[in-house]
Amino acid sequence: MKHLIAIDIDGTLRRSDGTISYKTKEIISKVLKDNIVVICTARPRYYTLKVSSEVGAIDYLISSNGTEIYDNINKKVIYSEYLPVEICTKVYEDTKKLSLRTVFVSENTEYVTRFTRNDSQVLLEDKNAEVLLKRNIKQIMIIDKDKEAVKEYQKELQKEKEIALVDSSRNDKEEMWFSIISSISSKGNALKILADYLNIPLKDTIAIGNDNNDISMIKTAGVGVAVENATVDLKKYANIITDSNDLDGVAHYLETLI
Repeated sequence: MKHLIAIDIDGTLRRSDGTISYKTKEIISKVLKDNIVVICTARPRYYTLKVSSEVGAIDYLISSNGTEIYDNINKKVIYSEYLPVEICTKVYEDTKKLSLRTVFVSENTEYVTRFTRNDSQVLLEDKNAEVLLKRNIKQIMIIDKDKEAVKEYQKELQKEKEIALVDSSRNDKEEMWFSIISSISSKGNALKILADYLNIPLKDTIAIGNDNNDISMIKTAGVGVAVENATVDLKKYANIITDSNDLDGVAHYLETLI
């Protein structure tokens, strides 16, 4: 039986130190002989491909919290969902006043306020904002060290009906963040669409995650797997609890499929 297996990156596939163990890579390579593995993450496409390449699961990518599915075999987007330009403009203006660092994800580029961190990011300023914010924005991430300001702005946006807010940060981190995506987007919805695209019954899908933005795919999949370090909310919906990310929980579960 062929399975479609969706795996989250941070806190799930990767250990706390940011590495992916040799054991995990080895087990995924064996699973790939008879199944399809897809990385399903809040990260942008370019980063998703980087991690997918590291484990050899490069055929399909689900990125930006399920707002895009990319067929890497045929080099084409097979599903995408964008935010209204009005929302993008509002968030840009709001966060500029609040001095909150904001990341707008478009296609395979990120437009970032205040400062950039890699070559796939472009600095977003008043002089280019009007043009760049019209370029099919899939996801907006508000991320800043001013945790209270981030929390307050998140509350303010809850009244907007055209968007969904995805909270995947924890208080013990240096920065607080949340994502803004289309109200019809989620990792779970993307998993269902990809399963249909590949003609794989939903009952033969597996989702492995750790955080609240993984709940939709855990609920959607035929089998939902939570690593031991997952949030309490996520564990409520999981069919199986495996070991933590630091103890190769993904590998230990996947071994049962071989």
